[in-house]
Amino acid sequence: MKKVIISSFMILVVAGLIMIPVTATSMSQNSKDFTRVVIGLESSDSKESVVNIVQNYNGALIKEIKQINVLVFKIPTSAFDKLKSDPVLSKSIKYLEEDKIIRIPESDVKILNDDTIKVTSGMQSTPNDTLFSNQWGMQMIGAPYAWNVTTGNPSVIVAVVDTGVDYTHEDLSANVNASLGWDFVNNDANTMDDNGHGTHVAGIVAAEMNNNKGVVGVAPNVTVMPVKVLDAKGSGYSSDVADGIVWAVDHGAKIVSLSLGGGPAYVLENATQYAVFDKGALCIAAAGNDGNSNPNYPAAYKWVIGVSAVCPDGNITYYSNYGDFVYLAAPGGSGFGGSNDILSTYLGNKYVYMAGTSMATPHVSGVAALFWSYNTSFTNKQIARFLISNADDKGSPGRDPYYGFGLVDAWPPDG
Repeated sequence: MKKVIISSFMILVVAGLIMIPVTATSMSQNSKDFTRVVIGLESSDSKESVVNIVQNYNGALIKEIKQINVLVFKIPTSAFDKLKSDPVLSKSIKYLEEDKIIRIPESDVKILNDDTIKVTSGMQSTPNDTLFSNQWGMQMIGAPYAWNVTTGNPSVIVAVVDTGVDYTHEDLSANVNASLGWDFVNNDANTMDDNGHGTHVAGIVAAEMNNNKGVVGVAPNVTVMPVKVLDAKGSGYSSDVADGIVWAVDHGAKIVSLSLGGGPAYVLENATQYAVFDKGALCIAAAGNDGNSNPNYPAAYKWVIGVSAVCPDGNITYYSNYGDFVYLAAPGGSGFGGSNDILSTYLGNKYVYMAGTSMATPHVSGVAALFWSYNTSFTNKQIARFLISNADDKGSPGRDPYYGFGLVDAWPPDG
């Protein structure tokens, strides 16, 4: 297929998750009378005065994200409009917004019991992992050929910012470093997954190779940093996602894999900018599962790599969002359940099929990790260029709204 080469640094994030304003009973820290708000400061010097003003409205400071000059408060819902229009406050802040909630969409959760998984014949099975022949996505992106060059470098860290990761899973324990992560839902160091979504994503990135078990990840020798920002129901605050992104890049993550997203939020804009421009990382995320051209955020930010999803036949899926914010396409599954979806790790040493742009995203994150493993001195601009120039052009010639620059290709890039 024709390759498209660009020289500028284009990147983005999105997800098949839905962001909605915080409501009366949406999370445990909110009662029907309280709302969480995010305030972006003009400078850190204004923190004290801003805190004092919010306290005058009976607000309480929940946390601070110092790196991006953000404060998160819990305030009476009845005070929101008054606080937002306070003339003194407006002089000290860049923005004030509700702390929006991110949810995992139903279309991301097409689970088939592992009891029904049968080994598929007729596909080249390079590793000895017992279910590898069912992983059509690895074949589609050329991962087995890339593994002849590298299976990844443990010094390359991929942060899975999600529901956490089951770091005890038989196919993940060797590559997931739980000590690197943090749980922003419960505010502790235990990043155990209590939903399953993050564990599935992590397996696509870096499930262990040649252990005679289960599946294999795109980059089976890199390190996964689990960062929990979504709860057991797959919900979380945008400020916690932003905090997770900042934590990840401050603790060594080269790649931030974000299978989440929704409406615009300044706090996510700030966090992804910090990751890409201040810390030299890549942010990669899902284009969304709404099956329309509405841009998802932070996907629509040009510095994040947005990923659409394709079926086993290489065609765009019915559920994948599309638009000028899509940079790459990757295997995401048909969305109808079964072997045409994406097989990966799940809670309790299980393996299940799931579908969504959430599954497409870690394919790209894994390929980026392989590229960085070829030469750890590459910059994020170089990795982004390699991802785009290496992609197999699909759809209309050149960039198009469905496949972006094309289907991600794991073959080692020139340069």
